Amino acid sequence: MKILNVTLLSVFLIQLSFSQTLKYADGSSQNMSNVFVNVNSNQSSTIKGSKYLNEDFISTKISSMPDQIFGVRYNVYDDQMEFQGIDNTVYSLNKDDDSIKITFTATNESYSIFSYIDDNGRKKKGYFIKLNNDGENLILKKHRVVFYEEQASKTGYDTPKPAMYKNMKDRIYIKLANKEAVLLPTKKKKLVKELFPKNPKIILDFINSNKIKLSNEADLITFINYLNTL
Repeated sequence: MKILNVTLLSVFLIQLSFSQTLKYADGSSQNMSNVFVNVNSNQSSTIKGSKYLNEDFISTKISSMPDQIFGVRYNVYDDQMEFQGIDNTVYSLNKDDDSIKITFTATNESYSIFSYIDDNGRKKKGYFIKLNNDGENLILKKHRVVFYEEQASKTGYDTPKPAMYKNMKDRIYIKLANKEAVLLPTKKKKLVKELFPKNPKIILDFINSNKIKLSNEADLITFINYLNTL
């Protein structure tokens, strides 16, 4: 109950301060305009499923404000960390600061911001879970929700399908030093050809000799730890 009260108090402070400056108990303050941005989070009630990891705003810590507890929900489909402001206005955390880490206190699961290449070849920023914490090379996990448009009956006899959000299998990305994260290839030869063209044999030999499975998180951590020794 004490934690809940602290969380509600923090959310209330945010609600009062988004349009101004967030003031802390010690008298210090912080301009929130460069931290949060207004978003339109309306969702039609006819759409099935959810775009959120959890639709409730739950207790969360932000690394840039370590002494505060916030109520946050992760909008996986739009890739936004959302906060509820005054009059139910929803704000999202600005992704300009790559150093910020968001940790949900109940699960201790942390999300970090990385630049990555999306399915259309565009450079974007999004939230990822780091599978390894050390080294310049990283294996990253990303949640995924896709949207399916409403499908009308084709014959008049089959049942029409409503529009819906659907949770998909998490995706695994690899981020090599000084590069954007990219979707991890599922084939060993494709991986070494695309990501390690200068020394494909050394990398492939390690993968084969250690029986690395690119679908196994523990194996991928072993692989990335090896890369960080090169």
